[in-house]
Amino acid sequence: MSNSQRSLLLTLIISPFFTQWSASAEPITRIPGEISNGKPNAPAPRPEPLVFKVKNTVTRQMQVEEAPEMAGLPPIKGKIQVTVQLVADPGLVDPAPPLPAMPVTDPAVMARLAEYRAKYRLTKIAFVSASVYEHKRTLISCHPNGEPSHVITAWSNLDFNHLSGFSRFEIKGREGVMQTYDLMMGISDMPGPARVKRLVKAGQIDKAPTPPNLPDLAVAGPAFVVVEGNASDPEAMNLLQGMHDLYRNEGPRMEAAYQARMKAQAERRAYLLANPPKPEDVTIQFWKRDKPTTTPNP
Repeated sequence: MSNSQRSLLLTLIISPFFTQWSASAEPITRIPGEISNGKPNAPAPRPEPLVFKVKNTVTRQMQVEEAPEMAGLPPIKGKIQVTVQLVADPGLVDPAPPLPAMPVTDPAVMARLAEYRAKYRLTKIAFVSASVYEHKRTLISCHPNGEPSHVITAWSNLDFNHLSGFSRFEIKGREGVMQTYDLMMGISDMPGPARVKRLVKAGQIDKAPTPPNLPDLAVAGPAFVVVEGNASDPEAMNLLQGMHDLYRNEGPRMEAAYQARMKAQAERRAYLLANPPKPEDVTIQFWKRDKPTTTPNP
């Protein structure tokens, strides 16, 4: 068998497996965990309550007003019972003594820092500020690792409300290495044109910024235009491009989770309006130690 025949046979054998592997390969950007869909998490297990020997009790009623669970709902008002109890010393274990101060040059400290740097060397913090206009355009400002020298501002054709509900994502950065970002984003939905006109006329806000021409998301996919900052900065551009690649790969999942959160929020709001919550009674217990703690306060 000639070399060319061997190459052709090898290609015919390998090709189906290579095609299957390529189709199941991980995307270059992804959200490694779940996205919040509005369902409440399972409550954390509560510790067994301590049983106190009550020495003295004082009770009084108090009118209170608390902030509502959601913005736009009426405050939580009502009378509560406040109970203050002097109890016997339950004999709790003394707190652990403070750790001894160690200089940074200590070999143990240096080894621990080196281990930490090696473990988290590919984790960065993405500080993002996003102003969403009519769920069609977003003015974003990115601060990779919070460094002012890398700040970049851009208009995007994404609704950045969808890029919430998760705190970590991964981007395949330079040299083909996966870069992990911890996302810290402040986001706000800006008023529509009619309300903006009223606010401008009343002198409450300046003229709203006008986004540049961007293709529609449904037609051209995720796109952005840099309007301020250094567009050749690799740190900032890698983050900016990476977030749009992330939407390209995870967009349907992110949008579905966002819609589920909005539905859960509307249902919760309707429930609270139909069943106004009442403030809960409060019980405060305190005691004097039979013996002083063995750990002096610093």
